[in-house]
Amino acid sequence: MKALFTDASLDWTSTEKNGENVVRGKIAISDGNSFERIDKVAVGKVEGLRQYINIFELTAIARAVERASEENPKAEALTIFTDSQTAMHWARNNRINPKVATVAHRSALEYLNRACIRFGGAVTFNYVPRDQNPAGKLLENELEHESPHAT
Repeated sequence: MKALFTDASLDWTSTEKNGENVVRGKIAISDGNSFERIDKVAVGKVEGLRQYINIFELTAIARAVERASEENPKAEALTIFTDSQTAMHWARNNRINPKVATVAHRSALEYLNRACIRFGGAVTFNYVPRDQNPAGKLLENELEHESPHAT
């Protein structure tokens, strides 16, 4: 079994000021040992939506599953750890609360579904406290050197 940790960050204030039609952030993936990856990501703005962090967290989870599916040989089972309880529940239930669901939320969930199909094995989603999340620490160190939305 393989385990990966995920985290995400964004800077809404800077995004709002620059007038772009996307929200920029970063996602981090770590196995807690030798594998560490940070990706810059962007999500299209949705009118009226101000809370994008859970979309970024779900995108980080999906990217971790996608990354695991690219390995050769592929693990038979995968456990994803996230410090976002909301994103964890969305991933576990394959459902986003209809009261908050937007096209951006649905796109992130579809990305996760495609990644899980491509992985082909069992994927489980678990919560890890922020202070025990290696991906969170990786992202924290990265953000000390560069803003999350930088292009």
